[in-house]
Amino acid sequence: MEYISKSNIAKMVGNTLVNASTTERCKKIISWSWEMLGSILIMMGSPISVKGLDFDNDYKDKITAKQTEKEFTLVLDLDETLIHSDMERTSFLDEEILVKIGNTIEKYYVKIRPFARDFLKALSKYFELVIFTAALKEYADKVIDYLDPSGFIKRRYYRDSCTKKDGVFYKDLTKINSNLDKTFIIDNSSSGMSLNPQNGILIKSWYNDLKDQELKTYEAMLKKNVKPKENIVKCISQMKRKYPKNVLN
Repeated sequence: MEYISKSNIAKMVGNTLVNASTTERCKKIISWSWEMLGSILIMMGSPISVKGLDFDNDYKDKITAKQTEKEFTLVLDLDETLIHSDMERTSFLDEEILVKIGNTIEKYYVKIRPFARDFLKALSKYFELVIFTAALKEYADKVIDYLDPSGFIKRRYYRDSCTKKDGVFYKDLTKINSNLDKTFIIDNSSSGMSLNPQNGILIKSWYNDLKDQELKTYEAMLKKNVKPKENIVKCISQMKRKYPKNVLN
């Protein structure tokens, strides 16, 4: 058991409180109050001792959870939504990526859609960002690592998470979040998100247009129209009526 004497308490106060922040002072004072109570009980002959309470870790965990928890999950397609890749180089801007699939090494040349990285950085403050692609994991991971070196994308889903029917890969959003009131997807393919059409926002396919501004437009639109405690299906419906030229129906 740990006993705190009066002299030790005074020493701790003198050395610690002067340089501590206001929040840290409050936590220390509460902790030391319990310690002082334990010391008083000991001096009175009580067999009870009170060990100093450790608030630091609990407090830190709660703050971290609060900062990282997002109300909405934004699911993003990869190819032709955020990037485009070719088997041959078509521009000096292309990034060469080597992908090993089985015993074969394939070479891809990847272009990032204009404003894609800014889009991820900005919207990561409002939404949990998830990639859901029909591509193979070996390819997708290489591309995502290049696209998002800062790690704004928190989860990744690949072809093996898709539902395949008649040669088409469908993306079931319930595999990502069972609460579809708070989950939505942006994809350049309507068929890919047809299992949850009310939760989907179409975006124009992108291949190489360096003047493209779709992601910049969508970023502003989402920040303005997706509001806390709203049903995302309602938000999407309103956006489609408000921005018919941007949100494809």
